Amino acid sequence: MAWNDKSSAAFTGGSGQMAVMAELLHRKCNAAIPQIDVGLDVFAFRDDREEIARIQVKTANAKFYKSGPGYHAKFGIPMTQLKTSNSPPLYYALAVRLERGWGHFIIISRNRLREIWLSGCGSENEKSGDLELHIQFRPEENRDSAFCGVVDLSEHLNDWETLPPLKPKPPVNTELESDQEPFPN
Repeated sequence: MAWNDKSSAAFTGGSGQMAVMAELLHRKCNAAIPQIDVGLDVFAFRDDREEIARIQVKTANAKFYKSGPGYHAKFGIPMTQLKTSNSPPLYYALAVRLERGWGHFIIISRNRLREIWLSGCGSENEKSGDLELHIQFRPEENRDSAFCGVVDLSEHLNDWETLPPLKPKPPVNTELESDQEPFPN
């Protein structure tokens, strides 16, 4: 395919996918790109864990506010994907590209995104078939915030640990029941 003005979106999306993969690798989580992309961009896994995260990456170029700190970005999530059964579970990584680097990432499960959509976050674009999320990112006194309308998405900012292979392992109970023998005879 020859380069043209429409190629820009492919470059933006590809760069967001690579940024998500870089962040996963930095967190000692392996990342792989499926050979065929049917709405899944990255598999995240660790060799010492069973869990696999299936991730759909969406990338948006942010615009800085003219007055006051912060920026905003618009993401498009396919409604058909959002309405699909969550088996296997799917996660979204919404990557924000700023003028000179990467801004925040919103890491959110399909189930949670569906919940916030039903509570009034975003609007359906009937022409594209996407749920359009207009997200505002602002620094606050003790933390950064992210809002989609009145819905607070701040808990999902850079929330990589919600991905199954990055979740902390539950503690192992090393104490045996009093009637159990340590090894079978």
